[in-house]
Amino acid sequence: MTTPDHYSPPQPEDPAAHAPIPVQPGWQPQPNPMSVPLPAQPYPAVAGPYPMLRTSGLCVAGMIVGILALLGFWIPFGDVLMGLLAIGLSWAGMAQAAKPGFTGRGMGVAGLVCGIIAMIPAIIVVVIFVTAATTCGIYC
Repeated sequence: MTTPDHYSPPQPEDPAAHAPIPVQPGWQPQPNPMSVPLPAQPYPAVAGPYPMLRTSGLCVAGMIVGILALLGFWIPFGDVLMGLLAIGLSWAGMAQAAKPGFTGRGMGVAGLVCGIIAMIPAIIVVVIFVTAATTCGIYC
């Protein structure tokens, strides 16, 4: 097997390469800046007064009632009431979230959608309940 032309065998090491560096009198070795922890810096001051943003409580309430309306679709008249309440709270919350200083528009939209979707099975359950009650009242 032949060796490539660009390969050269290792050369013996120069003993002067590992000799200690002569130190001047009065010289102190400096610590490595990467190994010394920096002192804690205080946080910079805020550039200006920012208004505190508040989440609209109406949006939060509308979303919670909308989720409960989705879960309680089998309650005949209570779910219709909860769906209407979720729609109203979410609508008012979205109007409040549009004002400066308020957030929560996404929760208002979620509550509105949950309330509208919950109204569909709630109305179907109420129609079935009333039909069954009427039919049973006539034939029972």
